[in-house]
Amino acid sequence: MTIPRFRPPQQTRSQETLDRILDAAERVLEEKSFTEATLAEIMERAGVTVGAFYRRFPDKDALLHLLDERFFRQMQERADELLDPEHWRGASTAQILTEFARTAVAVYTSKRGVARSVFLRARVDPVIQATGRHVNAQYFERLRALLLDPSRRAAITHPDPERAIALGFMMFFGALRETTVFGEVWPGHDELVGDKLGDEMARLYLSYLGVR
Repeated sequence: MTIPRFRPPQQTRSQETLDRILDAAERVLEEKSFTEATLAEIMERAGVTVGAFYRRFPDKDALLHLLDERFFRQMQERADELLDPEHWRGASTAQILTEFARTAVAVYTSKRGVARSVFLRARVDPVIQATGRHVNAQYFERLRALLLDPSRRAAITHPDPERAIALGFMMFFGALRETTVFGEVWPGHDELVGDKLGDEMARLYLSYLGVR
């Protein structure tokens, strides 16, 4: 994975300052895009001078790279807990995908601002692309192993289970981004999505897999 361009903190106080900068950036990104956000307003919310920022970061893009790394690291930590095979011993495919979908919706919704900025930049930024590929691969392989476990594989009636799980995974997260991160482009979005989005997303994935 490509490492974001910043100077890692060497002391506890420095780490606390870095955390304040990242937290402030996330709050600003809930209100506006990364392009619109200024370093001055982010640092003001963090209680840090712009000069202190430049002592650690070479430029504003390096801040987005670190936000990207933290966002996907948090997702990977959730995956470690959510996709632990021991947690799902004896569970059905529907139970696994329903909880998976509910968790994914909750994470994307709570991190909408930073997710929007990261996903938009991912189209052209190789650093963010590399991070996304790494985490997506980790999520996919662990989910795939759960769904293809001998105790569950027979529940998938799609003629090509391997392909269905992989393509369904891509379609799931594509739809998740549109409904939670970029929902403003869809008419009647709030009424349509509602508070049962996770269950409906699970239904989509299960239907494609042919799980009855």
